[in-house]
Amino acid sequence: MMKDFVKFAKYNPLYLVCSAIYYVLASLLFGARWYSFLLAGVFYGVSLLVVFSPLGEKLLRMVEQVRPLEVQKEKESLFPIFNEVYEQAKQKNPELGHIEMCLIEKMEINACAIGKHTVAVTKGAIETFGEDELKALIAHEIAHIAHGDTTASLYTWVGNGIFTVFILMTRGLVFLIDFIMALATGSGFARIVLICSKFSFELSIMALMFLMQIVISINSRKNEFRADQYAFELGYGEELVEAFYTLDKINMGGERKLTKKMTASHPRLTVRIGKLEELLDGQGALPDCPLAP
Repeated sequence: MMKDFVKFAKYNPLYLVCSAIYYVLASLLFGARWYSFLLAGVFYGVSLLVVFSPLGEKLLRMVEQVRPLEVQKEKESLFPIFNEVYEQAKQKNPELGHIEMCLIEKMEINACAIGKHTVAVTKGAIETFGEDELKALIAHEIAHIAHGDTTASLYTWVGNGIFTVFILMTRGLVFLIDFIMALATGSGFARIVLICSKFSFELSIMALMFLMQIVISINSRKNEFRADQYAFELGYGEELVEAFYTLDKINMGGERKLTKKMTASHPRLTVRIGKLEELLDGQGALPDCPLAP
């Protein structure tokens, strides 16, 4: 577990910086006393233990409805595809450990990598794409594991998610108790104003947390470009472009709201297609990628 954390810290310093700020802000929400920092540290430590243990990957697999391949038809169609890509990835990254090919019980068209040992495609993706496009998607997802992006996702969504739920529940309960006590003791308008001012302070901290989410989303979009290049380097560039064209056609270029754009974990498909097409035209290296989603 410690080895995993050291590797994560080495390749994801941005997440550590944001987490340190997050920890301080959470401690301020608890009153900025010495025990508030201790309490926040204990709960944050527990959430990170979950992340860097097998339990974190299992939890996310449950949330995403990921299961192993169970019936013969699934195994016959997906195992040969996965094994071909996995063997090529092992040549590029010999340190890759065991990875299990799984299925997601959803008809939406998607694929994902979870933790260090899971790559999955949805039933919708299997119905939509041919073998070559599926190989390209699997290569892209293996890239996330090879680059440690999946550990960063666990760190963000599971670790910080558990911690955030604890903070919101605790602070919501404290605010409610304070408000009821103010009404019950008849301390009047001034007391209620003080409580509301504390609530405004908490809203300001939440706004800062939202800004950190934007920073992490920018980093996530860069990781997607890097995973696209990895698939290209394994020889699946054209197939990935075709898969993206299909996805873009299905999505009909739907416009996202501003907040969704700012916190999007993936760049626009058309931007990704353009970068891959530049690679296929012979540039051989991914050009500077825009930060915009």
